[in-house]
Amino acid sequence: MRRISTLPATEAFTLMEHYNDPYSQCRSGAVYDRHRLIRDGPSAWKRIGVRDINLRSLVKRLNYLRQFRHDMLLDGSTHTILDIESSQELHHTLYTHFLHPPPRAIETKSRSLKFQIKTLTVVLSTPGAWIDFSLPEWRYRAGQVLWEPPPHEDGDCLDLKMCADGSSQEPWVHPGMERKWLLIQLLLAAELLLRLDAFVRVGMLHDPHGVPITVQELHNFDKLLNGKVNWDLIVVRRFLDSLDITCASSQSESTLDGSRPPDKPHHFSLLETFTHRGSSASHADLRSAWECDLNSSYVRQQLEGLYVFAENIAWPRMDALKATMKSKLGSSENPILPRVRTGDSLRPDKTPKDVSAMRLAKEEMYTRQPSRRHLKLRNAQSQTGDQHEAEDLGWISRSWLSGFVIPGEGISHLLMATLLENDPDAIKQLGSTINLYGGFVYEGQSWWSKACIVGRVLSSSEGAKTCMGWINSDIVPRDATTLEPLQKGWFEVPVDEVLCSSSKARIKQGGRVAMESTPLGMGDITAEAFTLPKDAAKTTATVDLKALHMSVNGYRTPNSQDIMVADEASMSFSVSSAGLTSPSMISLPLRYNVRFISAHECRPPLGSPCYQNPSASPEKDQSTTSRLYHCTRLPGHPLHKSFPYRNVPLAALANMSAPPEVSRSSSPSATRGAESLPNLDVWVIDARGDRTKETFARAWCASVGCHAIIGRSGRTCVACCIREARAVDIRVVLRVGD
Repeated sequence: MRRISTLPATEAFTLMEHYNDPYSQCRSGAVYDRHRLIRDGPSAWKRIGVRDINLRSLVKRLNYLRQFRHDMLLDGSTHTILDIESSQELHHTLYTHFLHPPPRAIETKSRSLKFQIKTLTVVLSTPGAWIDFSLPEWRYRAGQVLWEPPPHEDGDCLDLKMCADGSSQEPWVHPGMERKWLLIQLLLAAELLLRLDAFVRVGMLHDPHGVPITVQELHNFDKLLNGKVNWDLIVVRRFLDSLDITCASSQSESTLDGSRPPDKPHHFSLLETFTHRGSSASHADLRSAWECDLNSSYVRQQLEGLYVFAENIAWPRMDALKATMKSKLGSSENPILPRVRTGDSLRPDKTPKDVSAMRLAKEEMYTRQPSRRHLKLRNAQSQTGDQHEAEDLGWISRSWLSGFVIPGEGISHLLMATLLENDPDAIKQLGSTINLYGGFVYEGQSWWSKACIVGRVLSSSEGAKTCMGWINSDIVPRDATTLEPLQKGWFEVPVDEVLCSSSKARIKQGGRVAMESTPLGMGDITAEAFTLPKDAAKTTATVDLKALHMSVNGYRTPNSQDIMVADEASMSFSVSSAGLTSPSMISLPLRYNVRFISAHECRPPLGSPCYQNPSASPEKDQSTTSRLYHCTRLPGHPLHKSFPYRNVPLAALANMSAPPEVSRSSSPSATRGAESLPNLDVWVIDARGDRTKETFARAWCASVGCHAIIGRSGRTCVACCIREARAVDIRVVLRVGD
């Protein structure tokens, strides 16, 4: 609309004439604000093709698709949605109840399954209109929209205060509208999922069903599905697998099974279009999406998983945790999620006075800082003094306990946040704002996320317990100035990113990855060109971890509930080796956000054969092959000389910087030869013997800024570790014990 003044008159009038047509804004180049689109109501939804959907119809259709998919997967059948509904019936359901009919010029074509898939994809890919699950933040925050009634204390959720006019504090958009909009997104994704499934299966089984498919069409659909839409399909699979949605029954409830036509959507009057007041559906529809209940049959399984996680990271007072969960979920044999409490809490004028001060800005959700990812827990302390409110479950707990856990790093966030959210003492001592990329001290122990460099280094230390992206350690950080233990609180450890030698991601450099990891090497393939590297004799050096220090200027009192930002974190070690009269004290600052990659397991090749006892009777079998008892294995794989490496003593690391970078040819088609990649030595550091040596080596990597391959003796040979390091463009291999 802003371009109208710059357009020719004819083009401007054409744009104005068709501005409110269905689908007119799907591919117009406009990027929507999701909150504003929800507030603008059905008149705006129409421009991306979405109807003012009857909520009961939406719930019934979601349940229908969920049950069909469940039965199909349970039976292992090859049936598709086309075996239940014809393409014409699918067309009628889609364009009568959920989407606006397409323009008349393509109405006949729209009855085909292909066109329905294209329409659903175009609608779901409308920029900004929907929740974007390709962003990792939304993969664990989806439950916030599904289970947390407003007002919200953090995240990118609809603020009801923005929906109130000047004369009244009452919102002109119902508080359940954002939840309904997400359910609409999931429904459209489910419709797309089952149509795509039918489309692909029909093509594979050569069962036309009136849907002939070409290779070019499959290619076009693959191009049409962008990252956002692909994530919609992943999320809706997890939704259909984990949850079932119900709503209050009604004598006039509409159906989609043909027994009685569903209630027609309510059409806004001219006044309602501008004010958006009044009901958005007919009398049989629900007043709010909060009248829909989301239930799960996986609560017991998820609860047991939570207990296993808590035990693996040595969470204190497990009995108290189990008692708390029993009070909220009922019997441990058949736990049930309680209904979400709505009511006065949905009114913006009922917001507690201190909530605004505790709110996290929307920008906190989308921050790209490697050391910070804040999240607000549901405070176990009631804001209004209502004891029942304090016993309710937060959206984080409901996300985990329902099984609505989307693949990715969100699983570790939900586990730890659920644990903290249901431990009133932990929230009382640590506060309700947590840092999922940091760590905290509680009850004389420390817990760290593996997203934090401290967690990645400490995870290898003696006595550390690791589970699902979190580690527990007896090592409590000390103040770098006073050397006093930091008794409790959350910590953030800022780090610098390691500069990459190439502007292109390594995973996209297929030619170079293949060339720099081939077992045949680069150059002549002769016997003299290969060696058989082995682990060196174990070092005599001994390493002791003395302390973890943090420079925390904001640490005022043990009662502070702020997240403390450390200026620097460092680890102190005592290192002694042969030839040294006394141990040397070494302090390694954890400055860089380095990664440690586990080497892939290899199977060493067979070597020389060993025979049975030669005194055995030869008459039984004269075959030499049959008398083989077993073949010994070589200590590793051969390594071509084009993969140079050097062994670096552990004790020498204190005085060494990172391996020097060498400029390389940008073309993977450079002359194939060992001389084409000079001085690319891979450093092999022997950290076998005890876990503290590995911790020391990891801390050194974090202090100088180099990633490392972790090669476990007995699992991956030295040669394979070196080639893997070159493949992923890493210059350090840490050899650790088996």
